[in-house]
This record gives sequence, structure tokens and C-alpha cells, in this order.
Amino acid sequence: MTWFMVDDGVYDAPQTEDVPLAALGLWVKAGSYVGRQMRDKDYDGTFDMRRLRKLGGTPKLVAECLAAGLFTQTDTGVYAIVQAANLCKFAGGADLSGKRSEAGRKGGKASGRARRSKAEANATAPHDVDGETSASSKTEANASRLLEAKGTIPNLSDPLTSPNPSGPESKQTVSIAEIEARAMLDPFATAWSLYPKHTGSPDRARIAWQAVTDGTAVTPQATPEALLAAVTRYQKAVRDGDANPQFVKGMGRWLEEGGYLDWLPKPPKPRYTWGICDEQWLQEHILSQVPEGSFEGSIVGTFWANVKAGGDPEQAAERVVKELTRKGRPS
Repeated sequence: MTWFMVDDGVYDAPQTEDVPLAALGLWVKAGSYVGRQMRDKDYDGTFDMRRLRKLGGTPKLVAECLAAGLFTQTDTGVYAIVQAANLCKFAGGADLSGKRSEAGRKGGKASGRARRSKAEANATAPHDVDGETSASSKTEANASRLLEAKGTIPNLSDPLTSPNPSGPESKQTVSIAEIEARAMLDPFATAWSLYPKHTGSPDRARIAWQAVTDGTAVTPQATPEALLAAVTRYQKAVRDGDANPQFVKGMGRWLEEGGYLDWLPKPPKPRYTWGICDEQWLQEHILSQVPEGSFEGSIVGTFWANVKAGGDPEQAAERVVKELTRKGRPS
């Protein structure tokens, strides 16, 4: 039996000084998970983003734990708990492997160096009477550590934010476009960390990925964006129980055998056209003037009924635009 033991000095440990309570909670839950899994002598003490999500984690919270030295990254998208005298330790059972323990110590030392550098910078930095200089420095440091923390998996519905001293309600936000851009810097690494089963060689998976994306594979070609979307959809299906986890193959084999084909995003259906109202006409007279995705359903049927009954297409389009614009306005 192994226990994850949180030190009674964790409440004022330097590592936890600026860490949100939610991030501390994720750290404790991850430690509890590791302690339970250490009953298996072959378990190496690591966990991935998929596990952290099941524990309630988000990329933002993982970034906080990494920046504070509570987690250390041992591989792409793989993490371990940092054991330290004023933080925690595992006791009562088999210790973590020497490799993981050493990785944890290195992570703790790196975090300590960063904190000492921060303390020295704060000691020498000028402070004005309102504290705006120190607040600004702290904000920049927080934003920097969130953006530079490695191994986080983008969650497009959860942009990273940090306080802005210019106002209590304002936020400094990383846009969805920036998060997507970071994910596409190395789409394979992002896909590998998301894939629901890390068995087999990552090198084999990368070679298969390259073959699919450059069109040299025996299976159909797919763009990196589409392939990443397929991995994301597959991971979600396994997580939600819509795909049997017992039949998940290694990523390399999954790609080589065309498993991704079942999970590629479906191309949009061609839009119905008639007479002069072709795709270009619809784009010019309706689609470019209404909220995206709003020209659907019954209003489309009404438009075509008016046009086919001999009505003026431009007048019918004007009515559609007016109606959809009115509905699209915030209340």
C-alpha cells in the first residue's frame, strides 16, 4: 500500500505561494491517483493529459502546476508529481523508479531557481506608491509561465487568462486563434498526447503520420488539421464510451491501417442552388450578411418557396437578411 502524503507546510511553501486553489486541488488528486496506481510494480508514476482531464484538470491548471514545480514533464504530454520536503512524498510502498524520481527532483530544482530569480528581481525592482509596477511585473510573469509551459493540450473552449492590473474586470486573454496556432506548430506531438493509448513506438506513429499527410501512404491522404481533428474525435469517443477502449490500437498501426478514416470531419454538404441563385449569388446576397450558420432550417425552405413561386430573389434575400440579422442581435 502506498500513500500520497502532503506535507503540513504546503500551505506556505514557496511553490504554492501564487498557485490557485483549483491547481492545488488537481495536484492533490493527481498525487492520490499515482499513489493508488503504485500498487502495480510496473507503474512508473506518470500520467497524461487524458488522465488529468478525468481528474477535473484543464490545460490552464496543468500549466500552473508545471510553472510552480508541482508537476514535471517527463515526455511529450506526460507528467509526474514533484516530491519535495515542503510539498509531498510517497510512502508505505514501492518508491517511484529512479528515473522518475530524478525527473521530479530536476523539476523542483528548476522551479526553485526560477523562484529565486523572481525574488531577486523583485528585490531590485523599483516600486511606486500605488504598487502598479510590482503588479504589472507579476502579471507579466504569470502570463509568461502560462504561455511557455510545455506539454499542455489546447482546449479551444478554455482560453488562458491572467489578471490585468488596469482594471478588476478586465482580462488578458490568449485568443483561440493563438491556441490553435500553437497546436499546429507540431500537430503530430499534439495528436500523440491526445491519442487514447500510448503503446507502440512514437517514431512509428510519426512516420505513419507523415506518410498520411504527404500522400505516400497506401491509405487516403489527409491534411495535418484533418488528421488532428480525427484523433481528437476518436479520443473523445473512447473517453465517452462510444468506442471500446479494449480495441484501441497503437497510434502507428491505427494510422497505417486507415483507422483515422472513420473519424475525419465530414465535408459540408453542397448547398442547394436553383436558377440564378447559385453558390456565389447566395454568398453575396445572404451568407455574407447574416450570422454564420444561421441560414438553415425553415427559413431556407421559405426562401426557396418564394423564389420558385416567381418572387423576386433579391427581395426574398433582403427579407431573409433582415430576419436573421434581427434574430442575431444580442438581447
